[in-house]
Amino acid sequence: MAHYTSTKNFTGFPCTHRQWKADSHCKYVHGYSRSFYFEFACSEMTDEFWVMDFGGLKEVKKWLEHMFDHTFLIASDDPYLEKFEQMNKDGVIQLRVLPNPGMEGTAKYVFDKVDQMVKEQTDNRVWVTKVEVRENEKNSAFYKVS
Repeated sequence: MAHYTSTKNFTGFPCTHRQWKADSHCKYVHGYSRSFYFEFACSEMTDEFWVMDFGGLKEVKKWLEHMFDHTFLIASDDPYLEKFEQMNKDGVIQLRVLPNPGMEGTAKYVFDKVDQMVKEQTDNRVWVTKVEVRENEKNSAFYKVS
């Protein structure tokens, strides 16, 4: 199906995470400044000839800040989850529990949430086709629909 596409970057989200199942240094708490790249698509543009009104992404940015700005991401099955939850309760960390806090898992998680937000905001006129999550200048992961 033919469609129009536009893109948007959100940068500067310093957060920490750990991949507790990793048999490497990734099992330790470590951090990056994440960034998020979105591709939006539609079949019909707005009267202004836009795919997505970027000024209308304030709620997306607010959600990204809540999830990834100075937060600690942990897997929902992390064996130390209770300890991290206590640290969150004590005000030591801002805990966010995800199914998979790595780049691939974060890309899918963000894709699903932002796609839902954009569809609701535009009455299903716009949808997300791709999300790239970058943890630094060397590493990223994508989640996209065909």
